[in-house]
Amino acid sequence: MKLHQIKFRHEYFFQYFATVAGSISILSSGINLGWTSPYLPELLSANSSIPTTNDEGSWCAVAPLLGAPPGAILAAILVDKIGRKKTTLLMAPWVSLCFIGIAFSTTIWEITGLRFLIGSVEGALYTVLPMYIGEISDPKIRDFLTSTIAIAAITGTLFINVIGSFLDIFMSSLICCLIPLIHMMAFALVPESPYYYIKKGNFEAAKQSLQVLRGKRDVEEEVDSIVKAVVRQERTSNQAGVLDLFTVASNRRACLIFVIVCMTNKFSGKNPCMFYTEMIFKEAGSSIDATTSVIVYCGMELIAVVLTTLLVIKRFGKRMLLITSSAGCSVAVLALSLFFFFKDFGFDIHYVFWLPITALVSYNIMFSIGLSFGMVTILSELFPTSVKAKALCIADTFSVLMGALVSKIFQISVDQAGSMAYPFLFFSMCSLAGCLLIVRWMPETKGKTLEEIQYVLIGQESGVELSVRRVQFLNNSFM
Repeated sequence: MKLHQIKFRHEYFFQYFATVAGSISILSSGINLGWTSPYLPELLSANSSIPTTNDEGSWCAVAPLLGAPPGAILAAILVDKIGRKKTTLLMAPWVSLCFIGIAFSTTIWEITGLRFLIGSVEGALYTVLPMYIGEISDPKIRDFLTSTIAIAAITGTLFINVIGSFLDIFMSSLICCLIPLIHMMAFALVPESPYYYIKKGNFEAAKQSLQVLRGKRDVEEEVDSIVKAVVRQERTSNQAGVLDLFTVASNRRACLIFVIVCMTNKFSGKNPCMFYTEMIFKEAGSSIDATTSVIVYCGMELIAVVLTTLLVIKRFGKRMLLITSSAGCSVAVLALSLFFFFKDFGFDIHYVFWLPITALVSYNIMFSIGLSFGMVTILSELFPTSVKAKALCIADTFSVLMGALVSKIFQISVDQAGSMAYPFLFFSMCSLAGCLLIVRWMPETKGKTLEEIQYVLIGQESGVELSVRRVQFLNNSFM
């Protein structure tokens, strides 16, 4: 029996299933990004079985970020040729093989190269998955579904920190190689995006896909709406190229919004905090065990994201959460900067031993309620179908390059200045600047269809004017 012949009582069941099945792949991304936290100190130690210098360790830390651009470019090519689903499925075997390779690596450069390859897959996944989830989601639950990517990434980071506290590189890598295989088996069961089928002119397949995703037979009205939206976007762009991202006013505004949120995300200090979490706690001289602190740090982040996704985002919307998140991150890393200033200048820090973990956990919570999923949801919503693949490719490349830049800035500034106070002060100032820019430029997209969001970017109409104009435009264009 085919999937489209199955009836489900809950209209959102298969949207949830497809999203979770896809997000399992992001677990590997979170594992790869967080891998250096438990294992880099081990590699840098004097009795390491794989001798590693500080500079080699920093390149190992940023390798996944440097690997993402080629993966994003590949996904941008494949996603409109073979589809969102097949592109995602192609990534799983490579990740599994890379983890097996890490298990048997004997040099730091072998590990760095394999982490680079997993980073390439991550670049591909962050190009295709936001697109897929955004296209299959009902507007009522799209915010929740797109945020599951962030939940999966954080879960992966927590997972590697937990198992990394008692397993060596060999055993943890063999365990991690199973996760992509689980993803592949689950994601093979989900339908392709109806938007992709419509772009290819396969309207019957689009209808069947939507019937599965919506859990009902009567989907003609929504199919018709998607057809009109895709036709309008394709007609407007007419063989859209990369330049359309900058020459079309609505695309240009979407790019500006993404750049603001992305720069705030990266320059709040997330990647250095994630790559060097255990080292930060050790440098702080906290009486709390560094490994325990890392697990608490990641666990609080996961709890914060889940609670925000389930309880908060529906009520307040993404714009308010992004503003609150960036302002909170600024205060948290400022507190961390002050702690290191006090420590470096010889003040008695005995009475504030709790400040590093408090500041980092506070930072993680504030980051989690907005900035953690802000980029992904923006990418899934703001760009029209005609340029979405190119936009996500460029966006992911820009994002990881900024992440690599910030990580190197952190490592170089700490090595040169001999203190973590200065980079954290810099991150605090960047977060505050990002908060002000989000206030100025970020629109609220809560509850709007993908087509309505395009009208917001074009004209900034109110809700009633938006709906009226949308109906009038579609009637005039397709009568």
